[in-house]
Amino acid sequence: MKVFKFGGASVKDAEAVKNIASILEGFRKEKLVMVVSAMGKTTNALEALVESHFHQKTDLQEKFDKLKLFHLNVCSCLFNSSGLAIIQKELESLFTELEAVLNKDAVDNYNFEYAQIVCFGELLSTKIIAIYLKENGMQVEWVDARKVIKTDHNYREGQIDWEATIRNTEQTISPLLHKDTLIITQGFIGSTFENLSTTLGREGSDYTAAILGAILNAEHVAVWKDVPGILNADPKRFNFAKKIPKLSYKEAIEMTYYGAKVLHPKTIKPLENKGIPLLVKSFLDSNEEGTVIEAIEQELLYPPITIVEPNQILLSIYTTDFSFVSENDISRIFKVCSKHNVRVNMMQNKAISMNLCCTNKGYMIEPLVKELKKDFKVEYTSGLDLLTIRHYNIELIYELSKSREIIMEQKSENTYQFVTKTIT
Repeated sequence: MKVFKFGGASVKDAEAVKNIASILEGFRKEKLVMVVSAMGKTTNALEALVESHFHQKTDLQEKFDKLKLFHLNVCSCLFNSSGLAIIQKELESLFTELEAVLNKDAVDNYNFEYAQIVCFGELLSTKIIAIYLKENGMQVEWVDARKVIKTDHNYREGQIDWEATIRNTEQTISPLLHKDTLIITQGFIGSTFENLSTTLGREGSDYTAAILGAILNAEHVAVWKDVPGILNADPKRFNFAKKIPKLSYKEAIEMTYYGAKVLHPKTIKPLENKGIPLLVKSFLDSNEEGTVIEAIEQELLYPPITIVEPNQILLSIYTTDFSFVSENDISRIFKVCSKHNVRVNMMQNKAISMNLCCTNKGYMIEPLVKELKKDFKVEYTSGLDLLTIRHYNIELIYELSKSREIIMEQKSENTYQFVTKTIT
């Protein structure tokens, strides 16, 4: 059996959904589990809805109506009159559930409210696609991922409870694979043991596909993107971007660790544990071979791989009495980072200060800084980029740094990194 993951760009509108159906035609005889993201920019729209709900803004109804209209318009382009009646009934049930959440007073936990609302993006998209495929003659079973993927109470970036998730997958999904049916479920979302919705972090649908692929011992997991495979740079930023046909698990993990957006950072490990290949393919040309990530005995020679992480913040943390930053200070700083789930992308230790470069997620950074200020003086600079070059050469370093002000840099055998301001 195989696991396919289709992201937001691949289901952004009615034509995209029709394209997925045409791709699946070539796999009718396969046992497939299909993991799907929310449509297009729906997650962004739902995040705006969370903001309005939590802060009691007056535009809440307007945003809700816009979200509802978008999905109904997609349906009107996909279904005939009988199919439209079926899908409208299904969606109305989901929108009624969402309205009930929005009509309650928000609890004093933004991340909790976030997860209870944002999960509807995937529920809506999978309902639409499942019923469209059924209307076009496919046998389809829709599965609520929240009944399968169990996490802790980190509502925004849930940690997987593997024992419970394995048990649920074997009880819920495995029996369906014995039928001649396509299983469709949601990426990105899960739930606690109390059945409260959680999310796995932005772009977490890749991770969902890897979790299910590993548990079900898939032949491979295929992630369908709007690019021909994994590229050595973002083609929207750099004119030297080209496809890398094959990657080792190790190199793919390095790329995602340093911020490559083509895959969720946690995607690779479950598949590596089972030796399951990961394919990155183009939904724009399903015949294109794409990129294969698999076990490789001898590491390949790769071109320079350039990764840009925008929206960075540099935290400069000082001792209050101008004493040296001790091992005890460093330990305390990292304990606070861990408490607030803030990952340090790059660090530099000085005599009386420590610099941490982190992604500027306000809901994490603000409480982090507040707590650090109890024991340290904290200054920060935002609006930065973190550039990473794997397998760098001097020419590329020069080319990428000449129009930027370098704030901090580090170099190792295979990797060069610098935190920069773009010079305008």
